[in-house]
Amino acid sequence: MQNVFGPGAVAAAIFFIVLGAYQLVWIGILLRSNNPYLLALGIPGNLLSIVIYFVSTSGVTIFGVPPQNGGAFALLIKALELVFVLASMYVCKTIQQS
Repeated sequence: MQNVFGPGAVAAAIFFIVLGAYQLVWIGILLRSNNPYLLALGIPGNLLSIVIYFVSTSGVTIFGVPPQNGGAFALLIKALELVFVLASMYVCKTIQQS
């Protein structure tokens, strides 16, 4: 991590661990519940993580995440996250219309 993030390695590690834990806990709760509000709660959190990534690729340090390189793998992961967020929004809309 030190080679990738330099002096911000500890902050970046903490950020990504917290983000990953949030996503795992959220999906775990979501899988055990039929509550559409839980799905809606996760949408802003995941959108925020995508925004933080793209802000950090512009060279700005945000929430301890040092500037990132916009590699192909990272963009693929963010695209998958965005697909998940859009699918979550669609499911929320569908549930509300029922």
